[in-house]
Amino acid sequence: MKLRFSIRYKILSMVTALLVAAIVLYLMLATMIFRQDKMELVFDLNKSVVSTLATEVDTALHGVTDKLRLYTFLFGEGSRSKDQSVFREVVAGDPLLVHLELFEQNVSGQMISDHQITDPTFSKTYGLDEQFFKTKLSGLRPIPFQSIRSNSISIWNATIENGPALLGVGIPVIREGAHGVPEKMMAAIGYIKADLFLKNLKTSNLTQVFILGSDNRVLVHPSAELMYNMADLSNLEIVKEMRRSQVPSGVMEYSDQGKKELGAFAKIPTGNMGVYSQVETEKAFLAVKSLIRRSILFALIISTITFIATIFFSKTLTSPLRRLMAAMERVSNGKLDTELKIKTFDEIAVLSHSFNRMTQDLKSSRLQLEEINRELESKVIDRTKKLEEQNRAVKEAQEALLRTTRLASVGEIAGRTAHEVLNPLTSLMARIQKVQKRLNDEILANKNLMGDIVGAWKKDLEEKGLDGLLKGLKEPSKVKPGFNLLQEDLDNFNDIFSGWDKDLSTLDSDTKFLMQQAIRIEKILRQMRSLTVVSSQLSRLKVEPLIHEAVNIVADLFAKNKVEIVEKYTLSAAEARVDHDELIQVLTNMLRNSLQAVLEKNGSQKKVEIETSGTDTKFFIDIIDTGVGIAEENMPKLFESQFSTKKPDEGTGLGLSISRRFVRSFNGDLYVLRTSVNKGTTFRIEIPLFTEADGQVAA
Repeated sequence: MKLRFSIRYKILSMVTALLVAAIVLYLMLATMIFRQDKMELVFDLNKSVVSTLATEVDTALHGVTDKLRLYTFLFGEGSRSKDQSVFREVVAGDPLLVHLELFEQNVSGQMISDHQITDPTFSKTYGLDEQFFKTKLSGLRPIPFQSIRSNSISIWNATIENGPALLGVGIPVIREGAHGVPEKMMAAIGYIKADLFLKNLKTSNLTQVFILGSDNRVLVHPSAELMYNMADLSNLEIVKEMRRSQVPSGVMEYSDQGKKELGAFAKIPTGNMGVYSQVETEKAFLAVKSLIRRSILFALIISTITFIATIFFSKTLTSPLRRLMAAMERVSNGKLDTELKIKTFDEIAVLSHSFNRMTQDLKSSRLQLEEINRELESKVIDRTKKLEEQNRAVKEAQEALLRTTRLASVGEIAGRTAHEVLNPLTSLMARIQKVQKRLNDEILANKNLMGDIVGAWKKDLEEKGLDGLLKGLKEPSKVKPGFNLLQEDLDNFNDIFSGWDKDLSTLDSDTKFLMQQAIRIEKILRQMRSLTVVSSQLSRLKVEPLIHEAVNIVADLFAKNKVEIVEKYTLSAAEARVDHDELIQVLTNMLRNSLQAVLEKNGSQKKVEIETSGTDTKFFIDIIDTGVGIAEENMPKLFESQFSTKKPDEGTGLGLSISRRFVRSFNGDLYVLRTSVNKGTTFRIEIPLFTEADGQVAA
């Protein structure tokens, strides 16, 4: 029987047609969807950026105008020097204001400077002399007094070439007389740093963001040239749309210098300012074009691979059939009586024709199948033995893993024990060093003084006799005028005995302190016997005395490292259900961590504050340091066991994990309230207050 149209060619033709159609349809849909999604994404992102920035700028300007009004009130006539001092401290801590100046209109109508305040840190940072704001800046960027008189607030570009990025803010002040009659025209002027706004303008390499004044000139932009040239953008379509739009923000597609742009704008109510951002459409769709090109390349690769695979597949499909037909022809020659007629014109018809000749071979095929079954049973037995051996190996591996896990648990307990013992042990060592220093500096000095006095008496008694000794003691003292030598010696003895009384009292206090820390170490070691359970012994206790006790424990360590510790307590009567020793352990852990953070930072301000506050149901303990802060990438792992950024000899990474576990056993929590790199960190311990209503801790 002759083939007319092979199955192989049918498969190749169908796969090729479907693949080409699918690729073309995919590219058309992908191009349309990608462009639309990209445009919407750019619009949403830019609108979010400008709206957020507009809100931040408006809020900042409101704060500045409030300070300008306060400045006018405090530094005008009749102001109090105490209020002025407080205001100077407020301005010194303001992140925006760098210069304040008060102008007063004279009889000729000119505005004359009456008072000014300048941030010395800002002037030192930028190398500005004392006349910069008074003469140089006002000469290059004149203050718009006319605009200030006409408006409630005026904002102008105060950035000059090679100078710091500044904005000027001015408000008018009219001083009225006793009957409400205007007597004097004044103006309060403030210069603010534009750096804080510049950081928010640099959103990406594709997007440009502008802050415009009421005259549509550039106030703030990452380009220094655009800032000090005060580029006029009134002719831009997006600026025109922003000015005539009735909504506070919007998006649009427009042309700028022959280029298509995607832009977003937001209005700033204060000073009639505005913010807009733009992205070149061509650049915004570079990713889409790149994705389409890659999709085409990927489609070509897939098409080629699919075509080649189809060729091999069709060949593997038809070649066995051809071999089968030849074998069946050889086996069935002259042996079949029944003929099956199939009138198709492909390989299946040939296969069906050959099947008619296979019937006589079924008996022999059955014998072959039985032999094959016997061989399979033998193989199943062998495979079963191999599976049993593998199961034994898996069990041995599981036992080895269990032993390893137990060893790891022992190691963790040892590490935790070492860490928790370290805090009271450090306090013990610091107090022992303090006692040793007092022994060397005070007690030994008193011993030597008494020895000198007794030695002098003994020498005079041996050389001059008793009368000579008494006569010598009546001689006037050269050290203490008005005293004789006997009075001087008796006064020294009195000082020595008084010092001994004080030393005995201090020694008793130090002994009690050392015993308390030893008891803490003993309790920590007993607690480490439990692997998973915090066996807290909760009692109703006043919290602030426990905080003060923890501060006393680490006071020697802080004094040794010359770090100030400040206590600010506000809830002296507040009570909670806590474990005395575990809360002390948590507080000393946190204070020691704060001390290490402060010592890591190179700076003059070395201070740790501990403050208390609360609500009706909760008690807050804030531990505030001026240390290096916590990097953002370390925040998720901060409370993980054995995570530490310190050297191995400085920390084990268990302190925060254990401290949080103790606090949570009081139904409280421990977390980072705020942190800033190189500025410091505030940890908060939150504990439920004790309530008398039901004798339980408030939830």
